[in-house]
Amino acid sequence: MYPRIIPLAAAMLLLSALCPQSAFADQVRMSNGDIITGAISKIEDGKVFIKPPYAEEFSVDLPEVTSMEAEKTFEVVLEDGSEVEASFAHGENGMQTLVVDSGPIDIAMADLTLATEPEPYFERTSNAEINMTWNDGNTDSQSNLIYLDTALRMGEHRHQGDLTFRRDKTDDVYTKKQDLLRYNYNWLFANPWYLGATATYERDPIKELDHRYTVGVLMGRDLFNDDNRFLSISLGAGYTDEKFFTSQDSGATGLWALNYTQDFRGGNLGFFHNHTLNYQFFGENNAIFKSNTGFRYDIIGNVYSNVSIRYDYETEPPAGTENADTTLAIGLGASF
Repeated sequence: MYPRIIPLAAAMLLLSALCPQSAFADQVRMSNGDIITGAISKIEDGKVFIKPPYAEEFSVDLPEVTSMEAEKTFEVVLEDGSEVEASFAHGENGMQTLVVDSGPIDIAMADLTLATEPEPYFERTSNAEINMTWNDGNTDSQSNLIYLDTALRMGEHRHQGDLTFRRDKTDDVYTKKQDLLRYNYNWLFANPWYLGATATYERDPIKELDHRYTVGVLMGRDLFNDDNRFLSISLGAGYTDEKFFTSQDSGATGLWALNYTQDFRGGNLGFFHNHTLNYQFFGENNAIFKSNTGFRYDIIGNVYSNVSIRYDYETEPPAGTENADTTLAIGLGASF
């Protein structure tokens, strides 16, 4: 008796070890009777996206689905605009069962408009870029631009900071010495709306700028925020204190900012554009515009190449300096 039981038990354990995915995989039941097994990633634009173990992810039309089963939790948006966090269980009589904390809820499949996996509570991305050029000949010139940025999200709170360090030299004479440090905080009090704060420090002795401090509060909105694109705008008010070699002034400042990123080719190619506009309600009512626009292309691992155009413009620059300053930067970067 025992010799037969032991091999049978061992075979069952081996079978369960070899087939863990089929026991716990998501399922999509189609109206034609087919059952698709795999991993459901989202429901969007009237389609269910699923990745089976034998193929790449694809989508099926939601009206052709009779019911779904998935153990992980999704953020679900219904036709009436209500939102719940729920997993999916197969329903009966053409209904879809949502499993929420209070218990199962049956809904019509047509009432399901969106389902996405919740974002992780903690998320951080950082980049370091270096751009350098040298010219040797009739004119000796050197340009160095180092850029660092970090974006940190903890639940409803987002922190973003960046540092620009630029030095240009021609025939051993500096033509540019810019230090720019920026920090932004966002609180998503009613996603996609947020309240925030900002602080900026800038120094550029070539433009006779000893320092420029700006602090402010703002309100903004995320227009897009998904896997492939992000677009956010904000408007606010703040206070600026600036000191030039021959003068010093301070006062109220209006604040505007836009931040946009878009991924292409599966994330290997990325476009970015961000700009800020500060209008100073003091002195000569100077308007200061700064933008950075370009592309990043993944080379290998976390290393990428980048090309960008930086544009700085002031309506009332210091005497003897130009209104506009344009920089073409080409270099390498790394994400970590």
